[in-house]
Amino acid sequence: MPTCYRCKGDTVVFGALYSGMRTSFRPQDSKFLTLETGDVMVKATMCRNCGVVEILGDVNKLRRLTSEPDAETEQFARR
Repeated sequence: MPTCYRCKGDTVVFGALYSGMRTSFRPQDSKFLTLETGDVMVKATMCRNCGVVEILGDVNKLRRLTSEPDAETEQFARR
């Protein structure tokens, strides 16, 4: 089980952030033409000792959204 980075407690609970809909992160300079949404879903953990909430995002999707175009999509990305 992960430990809390703030209090070093070992009672961290996994979950997600909700506000009407599930919360996501949208990178400012993401690719325009992609076959997936521009939102990176996030998960959260909360420490039962001190209450700190840590937000974790999908770094693989972030890389796909912010990388240079590949050979298949480069023709569509010309400016």
